[in-house]
Amino acid sequence: MEEKLMEKLEYGLDTHGLTVDFGNFRLDNITLRVPKGCITGLIGRNGAGKTTLIKTIMRLNDACAGRILYNGLYFPEHEEEVLNKIACVFDSPVYGKNARPKQLIKYYRRAYKNFDEDKYNALMTRFSLPRDLKFSKYSFGMNKKYSLILALCQGADILILDEPTAGIDPFDRSAVVELIQEFMQNENHTVLFSTHITEDLDRIADYIAMIEGGKLKFMEEKEELLNSYRLVQVAEVTDEIKKTAIGIKATPFGSTYLCKTENVPDGATSKIPTVEELFVALTEDGLAAKYGDNPFGM
Repeated sequence: MEEKLMEKLEYGLDTHGLTVDFGNFRLDNITLRVPKGCITGLIGRNGAGKTTLIKTIMRLNDACAGRILYNGLYFPEHEEEVLNKIACVFDSPVYGKNARPKQLIKYYRRAYKNFDEDKYNALMTRFSLPRDLKFSKYSFGMNKKYSLILALCQGADILILDEPTAGIDPFDRSAVVELIQEFMQNENHTVLFSTHITEDLDRIADYIAMIEGGKLKFMEEKEELLNSYRLVQVAEVTDEIKKTAIGIKATPFGSTYLCKTENVPDGATSKIPTVEELFVALTEDGLAAKYGDNPFGM
């Protein structure tokens, strides 16, 4: 997306030059502007830095440079307000396995001044989650739904999700995605959604951001991004095609590859890629080696 268009947007979450250094891994100069009222999908390979970024946004990692704004507020100066406006669902539960919902809810009532207990009770009933059962007896999918319910009932405007649908069956995945969509009915809400299940982003994301090797490679409006590429099928890959092709793969019928829309050969069969097809082609082709640090011309 053009910079001047991004400048017109309001941001629920806005990181500037965020850098985290663990010695063997560095989150390097991340400037990620997450528009308010939108779902932004965060993609990247294992170890790319997605969870490190989320933990840093949630103040669980210390940044050595940069700053983070939450709905325009800087954390140290507005700590209480920020903490009551942001909620996170991590890839595994943060509560103890031997606890029970009826015990945990007492803590949430005290910890979050805007906690919506009526909504909590309605969602517990809606998804038939037992309140007396230890979390160790909950299934993986039940724990995912419960973690999301807690986050949704905190009264937060910003929701950070780290692999919320990973490892659960299609029925539970659909339920989780439905809850996220309901949260976004409020135009002042913001979601940052990190996932390997790119099908979910095809369904609900407004923007896509990609991290590779601790660096932000792009942040684009999803439809604009996907429409700027084509997945092409050809009988033969010529030298001319190789100049612009990304992620060439042999098939029983010839080869497929990704390219910019304007580079599709005359007469070739092509289609708009899914988020997964785009992600796989871009990461497998070694973008940094082939195109440098700015493969998207941004």
